[in-house]
Amino acid sequence: MGIFMKEERACAVICEYNPFHFGHLHQLRELRRTFDTVVCLLGSELTQRGEVAIADRYARADVALWNGADLVLELPLPWCCSSAKEFAFGGVSLAKAIGVDALAFSAESDGDTLRAAAKKRGEAEEAIRARIREEGTLSYPAAAEEVLGRTLRERPNDILAIEYLRAAGEVDLPCHILHREGSFASSTAIRREGVPAGALPEGVAESLRRDPSFPRKTEDMGKFLLASLRNRPPKGCYGVTEELYARMTDVASEAEDFSSFVKTCTGKMFTSARVRRAAWSLAFAFPADLPGSPVPYGLLLGSNARGRAFLRRTAKTRTVPVVSRPAEMQGDPVYRLNARFQEVFRLYYGGEPAHKRRPVLIEDGKRS
Repeated sequence: MGIFMKEERACAVICEYNPFHFGHLHQLRELRRTFDTVVCLLGSELTQRGEVAIADRYARADVALWNGADLVLELPLPWCCSSAKEFAFGGVSLAKAIGVDALAFSAESDGDTLRAAAKKRGEAEEAIRARIREEGTLSYPAAAEEVLGRTLRERPNDILAIEYLRAAGEVDLPCHILHREGSFASSTAIRREGVPAGALPEGVAESLRRDPSFPRKTEDMGKFLLASLRNRPPKGCYGVTEELYARMTDVASEAEDFSSFVKTCTGKMFTSARVRRAAWSLAFAFPADLPGSPVPYGLLLGSNARGRAFLRRTAKTRTVPVVSRPAEMQGDPVYRLNARFQEVFRLYYGGEPAHKRRPVLIEDGKRS
């Protein structure tokens, strides 16, 4: 009788863990019922909404590994701080390149509804753009709601789910959809309350506090962003139209803090998230075409034994390198952008230089 080895299955989760809460814990536990290996593609120091992540990327990776993840790779700039479409594209491109079997995510709506919306969304792209040109003052999310007939802004997980499905469909990556449990407090609500005791799973707050700068706030770097805008940075950066550039540089000349700057710039045409993303894009000169390109490498933030076994198993089939030290990609333009960002970031939050950081390694239930 032949001996058949069980086929190992791995999924990827595109995440921020800003901070890691009970909903995230529930998601990872559910995924472990279906998959042998869970890979987290963790947004770097900035979030998709253009905010500074509440804790260091390595600290958030550490939390993920102790709560169900096996391998954590970075989703770098500018993908981690881009529109839902580019954020999803970047994560999906990296997931496909490292060889997982599926992309997993949670959403408010059921899978059939989301797949139908994703199909309609793809077919309606030109109609959405035409509605923006016609009205002149509509933001992209508002125009999409009008054309699709769906209330998307109140369901942020559905917005990303639709983009995940579209991006995954283009590269033939299966999707595993979980229903988002509404009983768990969101990361936004937890941050708004100042990360109260009991809001996070056991041990999470303690792990995050290993980062001396926790909890970080976007306003910490507000003067840097305003100074960059007052200095009239070059035009043509990712996500910044002529209209948005003119509005932002004009408002920045008199704004007293970054929060009031964002509030003044926000309106029917520009969401607060878009304004924040555009500020970072101008401050660090994000190339306009870069988020439309696949992520060129995976920076290893942390792993356990299962995660390392996955890396060995996929070593010959991966189409991008997985590196443990950023300097291994020093000739890459994405690496150079991230290195430049990290050096500025370190002036505000401290810590070791990026090239000296090492992945979090878990061995036999201990950090090695």
